[in-house]
Amino acid sequence: MKPSTYSSTKKGVASLYVVIFATILFGVITLSFIRIILSESNQSSNDDLSQSAYDSALAGVEDAKIAVNRYYKCVNDGGTPDSCRFNELFGGDCDDFKLKGYLGYDYEGEVLIQESNTSASSNNNNSDQAYTCVILSNIVSDYRSTLTSDTRTRVVPLGIGATDLNKVKSIEFRWYSEINGTEFKNLNHNGSLANINEATTPPTISLTLLKTPANFSISDFNNSTSTNYSTMILLPSDENNGNAITTLSQNEISLAGNSDKSTNGVPDANSPYQIKCTHSEFACSVTLGTSTSPLVFDAGGNAMLVVSLPYGDIVTDFAVTLKDAEGNIIPFENVQVSVDSTGRANQLLRRVETRLDPADIFFPYPQYEVELSGTDEESLLKYYWITANCWTDKGTCANNGRL
Repeated sequence: MKPSTYSSTKKGVASLYVVIFATILFGVITLSFIRIILSESNQSSNDDLSQSAYDSALAGVEDAKIAVNRYYKCVNDGGTPDSCRFNELFGGDCDDFKLKGYLGYDYEGEVLIQESNTSASSNNNNSDQAYTCVILSNIVSDYRSTLTSDTRTRVVPLGIGATDLNKVKSIEFRWYSEINGTEFKNLNHNGSLANINEATTPPTISLTLLKTPANFSISDFNNSTSTNYSTMILLPSDENNGNAITTLSQNEISLAGNSDKSTNGVPDANSPYQIKCTHSEFACSVTLGTSTSPLVFDAGGNAMLVVSLPYGDIVTDFAVTLKDAEGNIIPFENVQVSVDSTGRANQLLRRVETRLDPADIFFPYPQYEVELSGTDEESLLKYYWITANCWTDKGTCANNGRL
């Protein structure tokens, strides 16, 4: 009897199907892994290029700092804008940005980033990095800066350059940008300052407006008569708080922070102002000066805004905008320099915008008058005497006094 091969053939076909499906399965898994590896590799490469392009843009910013420092040193040494090559530094466009010529770079188009060659004394640019455009402007629509635990005070000049203070009727102050954070904490404080364990987010701000007339002496800051300074404590408050405000009139500002100038019917001038805060580009905003009670500056005088962070553990950006009677923006001139820098790595571009503060490079403002650190029990008691008119090298004047 001849043996049947049907069963053996059936088993062989079944094994073939298993092999085919296993091969397909392993192929799909292999291709998936390859796709993931290639995707991660491409992403890593793009991240490296993006960081390199960002570094290239920062190189343009650093060159801009050198140029701005050189220009203002020239002006500080008695030079004129023309002799210090003002027109060669500010303005221009990306077709022929002026920074190259100001720094003496002999390049057409972009400025290549040089990297140190450890095997030779010369430099090379094998990384294919460059900054392709850097535009500087000494005119900005607002003043922007940052307060930190290390730099808790900023002095914003309001009247230098071509800014006409007589046209300034209001000042918009905004702080705590979306970059700083979007979470609000401890804003329901009923108008009182939070304790150290309940610091508000956004942070509390101390804002001082200083105004000096054309003929100014230290006695103009005498508490009993002066309206040349005002200190406002801005306390962030929830937008649903009915007591929160968004404006302060000139009358309120002239009394702020100085109880000696308070009159009957006016709230305690040393009380914090609750400022309404919402989720926007800047969380909190207050306008100093209103249409019915605008800011008043002395003709030919000057002014500055001192912005302080009483609790220095929170980083906050802020912006200051000057406006005229119609609400139009009055730009700052020669107070800050805006730098718009574009960097390249291979074919990937990154753009950086920043601000430089040239006004106080050669005369930095002090951060503190007196600073104490230590336990809560430590304190300082000191009497300050200043002259009403003069002291001379031969002794005190007959009419010196205590203010």
